[in-house]
Amino acid sequence: MSLELPPGIPGSVLPSVKIYKNDCMYCYDTAENNELGLDIDLKTYKAYSRNKDFNFTRQNYERTGNYLYLNIKKTLKPQEEVNKLLYDDKGEKNCKIQKLEVKNVKEDEYYVTSIGIYNVKEDKLYSREQISAEFQRLIDQILEANSSSKVEEIKQWEQEIEPCPHSIDLHPDIVEKVDLTKCSKCGLKENLWICLHCGALGCGRQQFGSSLEGNGHALAHYENNPTHPVALKLGSLSSNPDSCDAYCYQCNDEVKVPDLAIKLEKFGIDLSVATKTEKSLVELNIDQNMNWDFKLEGVAGEKLAPVYGRGFTGIQNLGNSCYMNSVLQALFDLEAYQEFFKNLTFDLEADPAQDLTTQLIKLYDGLYSGRYSVPGSLKGEDYQLGIKPSTFKTLVAKNHEEFQTQKQQDAFEFLQYFLGKGDQQFGMKLNRSLKFLFANKVICAHCKHGSITSELLDNISVPIEEKNAVNMEDSAYEKTNLERSLELLSEKETIDGYKCENCSVEPGQAFKSGGFATFPKNLIISVQRIKLVNWTPTKVDVPIEIPYSLDLSKFRAPKFDDDEIEKANVVKTQEETETRFEPNEGLLNVLQDMGFPQVRCINALYATGNQNAEEAMNWIFAHMEEPEIDKPLVSSGGQQSDDEEVLENLIAMGFSRALSEKALHLNGRDPNAAVEWLFANPNDDGVLPAHVKPVIDVKKEEKTLIEDLEREIDTNTDTDSLYRLKSVICHKGSSPHTGHYVVFVRRFIEGDWKWVLFNDEKVVVCDENNLAEIERNGYIYIFGKTTPPSSRAR
Repeated sequence: MSLELPPGIPGSVLPSVKIYKNDCMYCYDTAENNELGLDIDLKTYKAYSRNKDFNFTRQNYERTGNYLYLNIKKTLKPQEEVNKLLYDDKGEKNCKIQKLEVKNVKEDEYYVTSIGIYNVKEDKLYSREQISAEFQRLIDQILEANSSSKVEEIKQWEQEIEPCPHSIDLHPDIVEKVDLTKCSKCGLKENLWICLHCGALGCGRQQFGSSLEGNGHALAHYENNPTHPVALKLGSLSSNPDSCDAYCYQCNDEVKVPDLAIKLEKFGIDLSVATKTEKSLVELNIDQNMNWDFKLEGVAGEKLAPVYGRGFTGIQNLGNSCYMNSVLQALFDLEAYQEFFKNLTFDLEADPAQDLTTQLIKLYDGLYSGRYSVPGSLKGEDYQLGIKPSTFKTLVAKNHEEFQTQKQQDAFEFLQYFLGKGDQQFGMKLNRSLKFLFANKVICAHCKHGSITSELLDNISVPIEEKNAVNMEDSAYEKTNLERSLELLSEKETIDGYKCENCSVEPGQAFKSGGFATFPKNLIISVQRIKLVNWTPTKVDVPIEIPYSLDLSKFRAPKFDDDEIEKANVVKTQEETETRFEPNEGLLNVLQDMGFPQVRCINALYATGNQNAEEAMNWIFAHMEEPEIDKPLVSSGGQQSDDEEVLENLIAMGFSRALSEKALHLNGRDPNAAVEWLFANPNDDGVLPAHVKPVIDVKKEEKTLIEDLEREIDTNTDTDSLYRLKSVICHKGSSPHTGHYVVFVRRFIEGDWKWVLFNDEKVVVCDENNLAEIERNGYIYIFGKTTPPSSRAR
């Protein structure tokens, strides 16, 4: 007798339903790495796992009563069969061109898949042959449907490339004949771009990290002919016009060209018979991120040894997620993070896919249980199994215009964003070890009146000294050090255009200096590697000596001199620092005179310290493509400061106070999301479920922390300012939004301090040969407070 589909279980899967079938909701067990497979709840379509250490499937049954689960188990085929799929006749690994659109690739070619129905009440697995035809049809629908992570992946990869004004208003000159075989300037026969205005053929730019050659003659053509901004990559041409690479140099972005086939006919190109011969720009960027080795060799050229075990777990690259992977590895290397999440338990009433605490506990377990730090089966000996935090990325980046995409992002921007998320979720508990007070003293040059203002920070950004550049083409700089950068940050500087409240002398002038009022347990320092070269934001590869130890005693907060008169000592929370920011009027005028919108100028002055017009200008150019650049400056906790006003607006729309408060609570205090929820749930009773956590008052917790830190100021000793380097996030590439990120972590292994490189799923112990990579590419440094440094620290 076959097992029938019981009442209460839907007979079909609605297209709108999310199916979580990639990994367990509470750990990174999958159908491939768990010998018992993955159990998918047939009512909620959420996956759970069971093994000798835990049984999340039974736990879910005991909580919900759901006892039937689709069990999927995948076993790797014999190695001989797998090798035939992985390698060609010459023993070389098959390399298929990566597609911009993610396809639902069938894994049956590598695995033997077993399907069954698991009854948790009976602890019995029914084979496919033992279930009814109706039950089998439901199973087939679940198996064929895209998983929740795949749906998000497809959504994130399918980029919407739009026409620009220059590609719309495009009228090619009639050209009798165009030589399409080589660059008209240097003779290169690949990476060729045709000007869609006149037919000039030039080579593209060298793709960083790629073997694709290029001398930039297509760009040079535009620079000599500013009315010819739109070019097309010949190697991308195919019968599908939407897949062709077109670029507008004036907009500095990929664009779509309407009626492309008609325009190309004027150059003798028949698009209907064209065949793609080269990778697109996005495909090259993806390949670069997925395959970058970051010099995984020892002094003698030998491969560096992979390392496995607790704390040595890699994170799979989700396409362009190396920036996120590196930040997570560096933060979870901190003892404060490990201790925090080790002591937390899952809230079983919360939706695990939508609960950040659940996802972070799961992440901690994935990195430090050691279960996933084992050699990978398909990617080669350099890779390990690792974890794939797709659900975490979807959740943490939700509603963020940039991080929710699959584009490469700036690791430092993500770090700041993630720290803010942590504060909202846990108050000051999670990031307490990173918080400190940084004081700035501003003294009027005329009357000597001034003030010291302290800010609550969790990281600091410092300038880099550029010295003895040989030439700007090969970026050869003299080696500098982090101590010099801290000197540049804290040294006295002149502020022109200062308005003194005491003497009101105009034109006013003031002197500003800064330093650490308190010293955090863990200190994050980022270096400012972006500068403007020929009006293009460019990363400068100034070598920075590896700061194994750091003494901040000489960078303590400034005090008033005998001839200086104190106004008032003001301490600002991170929120107040932003909401009360007043841009330097003189610098603001300079930037606006250069043609920049006021909102961009204010954001730039805030981001660069309100001190220097050139630095602010560089910041604007470096953040041109970010939507946030045109948003008025508000505090990171602004949603809370405006909470009452938002609540009153919702009530004015006709919703009750209780229902409006619930909508804000359930939607992270996001007004737009709250409005959508209200219209979707107008008859809700407005009562919060018992398991819903109260909203953290970040502003209140910051003020309490400031009071605690102020009490530390007079108790600081010389040893409080001593630090040892723990990790360095490195970036290789010409811009923070391209290239590749990795993190080097300092670990005590077999009686000695060694560098461990976390390069996505590749985790290896490094040697002296790799230190040059840290010096050239160090971007974010994380230090831990220590007693006087041991000789072992080197």
